[in-house]
Amino acid sequence: MEDHTGGAAQGGALAEALARCVGARIDAAHANPATGLVALAVYGGTRRVLGAGIGPRVSGVGILPRLPRLRAGASHPLVAAMRAHLVGRRVLAIEVRSDGIVIVAGDDDAAMVENDRGGGEGAPGLRLAAPEPGLRPAAPGLGLAEPGLGPAVMVENDRGGGEGAPRLGLAAPEPGLGPAAVPEPGLGPVAPPPRLGASPGARLELTPGRRGEARLLDAAGHLILRWPPQGGAPQAAVAYPADPLAAGAALVEASDDAAAGQEKAALARAVKTRRAALERRAEAVRGDLGRLGSVARLQKTGQLLLAQGARVPRGAAKALLDDWETGGKIEVALDPARPAKAQAEAFFAKARRYQRGEAVMRARLAETERALSAIAALEADVAAAEARPESLDPLAQRARSLGVSRAELAGEPGTSGARALGAGRPAPRRPFHAYRSASGAAILVGRGAEDNDALTTKHARPHDLWLHAKGVTGSHVVVPLAKGASCPADVLVDAATLAAHFSDARGEAVCEVSYVQRRYVRKPRGAAPGAVVYDREKVIAVRIEDDRLSRLLATKEEG
Repeated sequence: MEDHTGGAAQGGALAEALARCVGARIDAAHANPATGLVALAVYGGTRRVLGAGIGPRVSGVGILPRLPRLRAGASHPLVAAMRAHLVGRRVLAIEVRSDGIVIVAGDDDAAMVENDRGGGEGAPGLRLAAPEPGLRPAAPGLGLAEPGLGPAVMVENDRGGGEGAPRLGLAAPEPGLGPAAVPEPGLGPVAPPPRLGASPGARLELTPGRRGEARLLDAAGHLILRWPPQGGAPQAAVAYPADPLAAGAALVEASDDAAAGQEKAALARAVKTRRAALERRAEAVRGDLGRLGSVARLQKTGQLLLAQGARVPRGAAKALLDDWETGGKIEVALDPARPAKAQAEAFFAKARRYQRGEAVMRARLAETERALSAIAALEADVAAAEARPESLDPLAQRARSLGVSRAELAGEPGTSGARALGAGRPAPRRPFHAYRSASGAAILVGRGAEDNDALTTKHARPHDLWLHAKGVTGSHVVVPLAKGASCPADVLVDAATLAAHFSDARGEAVCEVSYVQRRYVRKPRGAAPGAVVYDREKVIAVRIEDDRLSRLLATKEEG
């Protein structure tokens, strides 16, 4: 992309192209920091896009035919800073140096110079001109002429950087034209530049190169932002293109191609991760279904305890019961605090829970297997797809419909707009799985005892709703709420259903669930993992509806 054969002549070609941007309004500022492309769109009668590649994947400078398709969102620091300090202002001056380009922007309401000949087709244009003897910028890099010389153009100078660097601005007025810029045939009408004395708002310094950088400074010269944050290691001199338009076209295509390749890799990783999660879920459900074979054994144990429990000594931790069917013995673990005969009902209840949960488990297994089939087809389509936005966007949409989060598609949690900017960074493990209510509200369910502690003490906020199945071991459940908001009734029932399902009460037709604001939940010092105490308890008795539970389980987002 870089052409090292043109020297000063190449800088002159770029300077001439950029002359048309002076006086124009900066309409947009974009960047793809993963590839290194920075783009400024300006409008001054016609729209032009200045692009600079500062690395690591693209380098060079030119006039882009369009904005890059793949770029960072407004939350990215570089984009946010450029939009805050450049967009909406006019280009006061541009300096083409041997080591980079400087763009000075001023307030949009700066006074404009008028042409004595009036407007219309003869509106002021811009042209390049040789510097007048003794012409120097009023301040380094600003390109503003000394009083009495009129507006000055920054022109190509064979002396390279510093005071003699190529500069762009307004040409000195020819006799009879007054203080206005002189139209130059072929450059076309552009917006008139600001009058001398208009205060600049910010200064953007771009150093093209594989290890270049972008620096944004305020009007006083104080650094606002440097990207990359650690700075680059720019080359001694920048090689400017002889054809800025061709160089810009190659630059934006190279950036989009590199970003699309990263996007495809991130999409493939996210789909693979989702497939592995679904496979684990299917295996877990199959294990639950396998326990249904123990229903007959549980019922038989309960019957034997009812019949023989009176012979078991009180306080025994186990009992040997006669198996009338086989003539052998069955060893049964008991609770020493309760009579053996009274514990028979626990075996019957467990058998009933397994039987009632069978329909839910089979429905969940069928849903999981359908999702697995769809994700496997998607994985094959991603592998065969071209690394182009128009090919990847529909595949990313399919991935989201199958439970892949936007953060996973971006390769980094919290990334928005710039897909693949964080590609390659694995998302940290969350201590909870997320589910969605019918209204789309998030419901967070702890993944285990220690994860319950992390969810409750580190992730939940004081005003969030906290739930737990009453009187039994189970997962902590949290409903994130806005401060001062109350939990809608349908979300409460959904959350309580999940709290019951992920507890030892799973399979019961009705379960009592405690709920309080997170602020009233405390972790006692030295308590076992997952053990908490809470005040101001409220209780909801939730009837487990198979359709509701199946809908909730199908929305699972892996932690």
